[in-house]
Amino acid sequence: MKYSDLIIVGAGPVGLYAAYYAGMRGLTVKIIENFDEAGGQPLNLYPEKHIFDVAALPETDGVKLTKGLLEQLSNIDYELITGQQVLKIIKNQELFDLQTEKDVYKAKAVLLATGNGLLKPRKLGVEGEAEAVEKGRLAYFIKNLDDYAGKSVAVLGGGDSALDWALELESLASEVHLIHRRLQFRAHESTVEAVEKSSIVIHTPYTASGLTDNGLLISKVKENQTEELQVDKILVFYGFLTESTEIVPGLELTPRMQVLSGPAMRTNIPGLYAAGDVCDYEGKLPLISVGFGEAAVAVNDMTRQVNFEHDLRKGHSSSIFGK
Repeated sequence: MKYSDLIIVGAGPVGLYAAYYAGMRGLTVKIIENFDEAGGQPLNLYPEKHIFDVAALPETDGVKLTKGLLEQLSNIDYELITGQQVLKIIKNQELFDLQTEKDVYKAKAVLLATGNGLLKPRKLGVEGEAEAVEKGRLAYFIKNLDDYAGKSVAVLGGGDSALDWALELESLASEVHLIHRRLQFRAHESTVEAVEKSSIVIHTPYTASGLTDNGLLISKVKENQTEELQVDKILVFYGFLTESTEIVPGLELTPRMQVLSGPAMRTNIPGLYAAGDVCDYEGKLPLISVGFGEAAVAVNDMTRQVNFEHDLRKGHSSSIFGK
């Protein structure tokens, strides 16, 4: 089986930038992502939440940041594999085997860029939920906005994801209902203000109590009051559960279940590196901009520590892409 120089686990901002920088250095790169699309947590959890810590971008968001990173990636050759969860990483002599539920991939080096871990959406916990998901009536992510055009939509949640998507759907859907179990929202103040000024129908404090053939049952908190919303689509943004599955036997972790990284973002397993929120060390800062730097440091180190059996380019983009 043909192997890659580097496999990156996770296609969030840090993973995408690491792929670009590795490709720029001349490594063959493959990215494996658990979600169905690249972008990681900023895209799936906070698509329109403002991000201020990326150099040269006074203000951006998950959608714009992901788009820019993918445009940057277009300068190199890489392979992006989505919708596959890495279940186990095993080192066999000079190569790593990365096992997913569908295949086994091989690489000389591996970079873990999985953020806060494998994420699974929190569910409503009502009867018929799985069936509603299968029929396309209920979802925890928006994969295609066109699916909501002209539809009546119920959005559940009180954080940035719920409010951001409710605003995004306002001009597309026929009607948007926003349901939250508290009187106050947890989203950014400007987002809350925009929702309150919009045509979105707000239901607080309400929780989802059941599904019907034509919509959703909601119940007022601490009161014996239930009503049915006639909606075509239901979106649940209750946040995510983190799976701290140990996918690398023998990998040294911190008490907080993060990967312990030493000099140059190395782990205790030669050839295996970590960057971004997945790793920890003294002085660690959980910022996207720091993760970008960690990715570049890791890639540079592996070009010296790992035998890639072919010549690599220098680490300055101006010498490669400059005119």
